[in-house]
Amino acid sequence: MSTLFQRPESNDICVLYRSMEGFEDAVRSHPNASNSASNIYFSRLDLTKEMAVDNFFNDEEPFDICFHLAAIASPKICQQDPSTAKAVNVPVHFLNKLKETPIIALSTDQVYCGTKAPYTEDSTVGPVNIYSQTKVDLEDFLMACDSHSKYKAAVCLRSSIILGGESPFGKSHLTFLHFCKSREGKETTFYSDECRSVISVRDVCHTLSYFLTALQKGKEIKTDVYNMGGPVRVSRLEMAIEVANHYCFDSSLFLSAEKTSTPGEIPSPLDISMDSRRLEDLVGIKFRGLEATVKATFA
Repeated sequence: MSTLFQRPESNDICVLYRSMEGFEDAVRSHPNASNSASNIYFSRLDLTKEMAVDNFFNDEEPFDICFHLAAIASPKICQQDPSTAKAVNVPVHFLNKLKETPIIALSTDQVYCGTKAPYTEDSTVGPVNIYSQTKVDLEDFLMACDSHSKYKAAVCLRSSIILGGESPFGKSHLTFLHFCKSREGKETTFYSDECRSVISVRDVCHTLSYFLTALQKGKEIKTDVYNMGGPVRVSRLEMAIEVANHYCFDSSLFLSAEKTSTPGEIPSPLDISMDSRRLEDLVGIKFRGLEATVKATFA
């Protein structure tokens, strides 16, 4: 994922990314970007290289808001290389350049341990792998400094699995819902005890837009942490069955398995379903359930 800056008055958008081939062309050619493509500019940046970060900010005027979405999001890769995971997912030097810029940062529901769901923002975090630990470290860095945030405003969104249409880049990688669709007529096993509060990508975009609009209207953005998940607790098996129901194909070949009986090499929390009503109340919408999300995905 990338990091985006915006200057609301001019609508200029600066997109930082590291090495994703075809990224710029995919963004510029996307229908939703067609009307503002001339205001989008791109910069390649390794967030872990202090000199490169310094050069970027030396060349740029102050930004009005930063959506910090960049991360190594693969638990497997993070587990294999903890030092790189920490350097990328908690880019201290980069974040220290943004003390005068409101930051909206993406965290994860995996900060919870998975044994005491449903989780609220007041629940105790308990990361069980390197990836989730780096996200806890990111939250701590942005939130805490002598009991006061050292940033103009910092918001961390603990996101569940984000579901939606195919990405305009990286098409070789199927999203989970598209994988489920591809398994029509094929015997496939899905976990029934690994549960999340999945959220529609449209609701994620609405949430990010809320913070930008609030800033444009002069509203105060308060430093805080929010759960960002849908209203229902669903398993991988239930997601697969919902896709089958949407396309009216037989789901009897979708078999149930318990992750507790087949643990993987990377520790992973089981039930990290969340209560996200605080964020819903803030942004003023009700997040979509699984059925509506599946319909929107394949519309």
